[in-house]
Amino acid sequence: MFRKSQFMLFFIVVLALLLILAACGGESPAPEPATAVPVQEAEPTQEVVSEEPEPEVEATAVALQLAESGQLGSYLTDAAGMTLYTFANDVPGTSNCYDQCAVAWPPLLLEEGADLTAGEGIPGELATTEREDGGEQVTYNGWPLYYWVNDAAPGDTTGHNVNNIWAVAYPDTLVFLGGNDELGHFLVGSNGLTLYRFNPDESGKSNCYDQCALNWPPLLVADGERPTGNAGVVGELGTTTRDDGDIQVTYNGMPLYYWVNDEAPGDATGQGVNDVWFVVPPYSVRLGKTDELGDFLTGANGMTLYTFAMDEENTSNCYDQCAVNWPPLLVQAGEAPVAGFGVTGELGVTQRDGETLQVTYNGMPLYYWINDEAPGDTTGQGVNDVWFVAAP
Repeated sequence: MFRKSQFMLFFIVVLALLLILAACGGESPAPEPATAVPVQEAEPTQEVVSEEPEPEVEATAVALQLAESGQLGSYLTDAAGMTLYTFANDVPGTSNCYDQCAVAWPPLLLEEGADLTAGEGIPGELATTEREDGGEQVTYNGWPLYYWVNDAAPGDTTGHNVNNIWAVAYPDTLVFLGGNDELGHFLVGSNGLTLYRFNPDESGKSNCYDQCALNWPPLLVADGERPTGNAGVVGELGTTTRDDGDIQVTYNGMPLYYWVNDEAPGDATGQGVNDVWFVVPPYSVRLGKTDELGDFLTGANGMTLYTFAMDEENTSNCYDQCAVNWPPLLVQAGEAPVAGFGVTGELGVTQRDGETLQVTYNGMPLYYWINDEAPGDTTGQGVNDVWFVAAP
């Protein structure tokens, strides 16, 4: 009986322990939601700091393409068709357009890591130059490229020839604006060497062959090629067929040549050779300005031009010592004077004694003053109450 009682007591104790354990086991999943909370909160935090730089820093590619104009021929644009320009005051590989200039003429920039490509038919070399303000500006054959703030849509070319120093960027440029300190601006070829005109030539016809053409190589193009000029080349470029069949470039009708003895850009050793060879100014008359007198006419060299009150329309009355003190602005036979930007009156030519041809403005002969030493000088204004700066 005692053993049976002990057994029963043992059984009851064991059963009670099992019931307690079962009850504790049913409550064990309760903490699981609490441990899951920090894991769920960590996921959005990881997304915020995840490094995905490509969409935000991806550089925009620059792709040049060609557009066509009936007046200008082929010229360069960006991928959206907006016209690109070159600046005559630049030099290859260097931009000289900053501050307000760069506001009006925004440079075409290449972002770091971006691609630079040229479309079909663009043969020149694409590169970049580092600007003083830190940007990398795209260049074509060394010349920095720009937009014009007043172009509103693809196909607009309103910046062409602005101030005679801006021009659409051509895929092939044959004639550039060059010069030196002595002669001022004149035309040069794509190699930078000076171009000349030959006085015995006629408009649209070369008279330089054989030994002459060896000493004065003509500027040639392929048959059907349209010659183009950069900013500042404001006259008309054309071609003429030579007697030997070659196609020679002309400027305002007059054939263009190099001189065999010029060795480097800026050389103009052919100027005045035999009194028949001369550099080619891009224009005969342009605008100058001072605070005191405002706008007035200057020659291609920037020197002030004057009129003489004793002259008559298309007739000069200044000769001998007068012409020594007041040298007339002359052109060669067959040469048509070219007006620069802002010169709105009529340029013409009058014959002086002999065969000398003098440029006129609205019929009045034009002169320099021997005592002016630099562009901007106007010391001839009011001399003897008969000499005055030529007003535009």
